[in-house]
Amino acid sequence: MENGLPMNEKRKKIFPVLFGTLLLDMIGIGMVIPLIPILFTDPSSPSFLLSGYSQSGQYFIAGSMIALFGLMQFIAAPILGELSDIFGRKKLLVMGVAVLALSQLLFGLGVRMSSLGILFFSRAVAGLAGANFSIAQASIADVTEPKDRAKNFGLIGAAFGIGFILGPLLGGLIAKAAHDASAPFWFAGGLGMLNVIFISLLLPETHREKKTKSPFTLLKGMHNIRAAFADPEARPVYLASFLYMSGFSFFTSFIGILLVARFNFSEFSVGTFFAVVGAWIVITQLIILRMLSRKYHEIEILKYSLLALALGIALYPFMPNRNFLYIFIPFLSIPQGLSMANMGALISKSVSAEKQGAALGINGSLLALSQGVIPIIAGAASGYIGIQAPFVAGAVFIVIAWSMLFVFLREKKI
Repeated sequence: MENGLPMNEKRKKIFPVLFGTLLLDMIGIGMVIPLIPILFTDPSSPSFLLSGYSQSGQYFIAGSMIALFGLMQFIAAPILGELSDIFGRKKLLVMGVAVLALSQLLFGLGVRMSSLGILFFSRAVAGLAGANFSIAQASIADVTEPKDRAKNFGLIGAAFGIGFILGPLLGGLIAKAAHDASAPFWFAGGLGMLNVIFISLLLPETHREKKTKSPFTLLKGMHNIRAAFADPEARPVYLASFLYMSGFSFFTSFIGILLVARFNFSEFSVGTFFAVVGAWIVITQLIILRMLSRKYHEIEILKYSLLALALGIALYPFMPNRNFLYIFIPFLSIPQGLSMANMGALISKSVSAEKQGAALGINGSLLALSQGVIPIIAGAASGYIGIQAPFVAGAVFIVIAWSMLFVFLREKKI
């Protein structure tokens, strides 16, 4: 019992608030997804910002804009988690959500002023502030028994999944209704400010025993990467996970640009496409995964889901028309939903009980690094080789991930 509240009552109060906080965050973050292809790679749009740039320059700038957010998260997520140990979860979470809201407003201003400098700065700030999911994760850990943490961390995955559906859909819809590419960012900023009020009024502090000092470093993310490859038992699984996440990052970072360049999608059409992809991933994790998990182990599912995902990514740039784009979504989203969940479970099984928390942080850093590096490579490759290059590269990365797992696991069962 703490502050007169039994732990069960405290959990009942905290979990819905954290879920709502992360959901509002993810909706705001997701709104940018359908706008970047229009702003940076669609000369036919009145919102296009890069007149006078070559196509390769447009693709590289778009990739860099996407990558900057992931790169800042890679730096910030481990640091924010540790700072919240010192100053408390609630204070840092309120600050992170407020700064994220301001960064959304700043991005809208950058669009309105056609200022690349403001847009890059706002994306960097958004990446730093958007790493507040690590504070939410720490808050859940504060009030959860170790045996229940994996289940309760599912709140984060659920908020991300639903936000990934609603964010792009709302972003495209608002831009279409307002005939203004900056409008979704005013909405996202307002949503963020409401989130600040929501947290301030409803979220109790979960971490009372604050540290007086902490040996954290700005290079914590790099230390996590080093730790991944220093563990001989888990190294092949971490490497496979990084390659898999990098492969899917090739797809997510440039599918919107492909839809605009090859199929003349509007911002609303791009948002709808991402929403359908997200919906199928959520359906997979809520229904299909549960059905398969009763009969098959993680490694058995990954043996087929990774290869199916690689094939789906490789085929997307060669789709003949819009109808095929939508028909093929389940054949990509279901393997992705299965691969995402089972790769995480495989990492958990590959480390000892006392290393579970570290494994979570390491895999989070690997994900952020892939999202911070791959879009830049995708942008350069698209400009100099062709728009199909990121998708072929993504498929190759995932096939290598599959090879790493099954060459290694042929002799060692995890």
